[in-house]
Amino acid sequence: MHAVIVSFTPQQGCADHLEALLLHQASDSLAKERHCQRFDVVRLEDQTTFVLYELYRDEDAFRSHLKTDHFLTFDQKSAALVAEKKVLQGDLRQA
Repeated sequence: MHAVIVSFTPQQGCADHLEALLLHQASDSLAKERHCQRFDVVRLEDQTTFVLYELYRDEDAFRSHLKTDHFLTFDQKSAALVAEKKVLQGDLRQA
């Protein structure tokens, strides 16, 4: 399994709009991508930072995710709302 963790810091005043886009993106990814196994959206205690936790069958499945129409639409719509974005990736390890 390939894990992806993304943190978003929205532009001031854009947190609620960004949250709606993130939740829609999560729903689309789970419904439309058979190799997307998990897609969680977490709004941190500061109420202005979001963290995504995504699991894909493998890295190729994640690369395919980045080419989907729903991701490209999300990326375009969210660009002006985001002040900072960080992406971490790795292979899931289980005990």
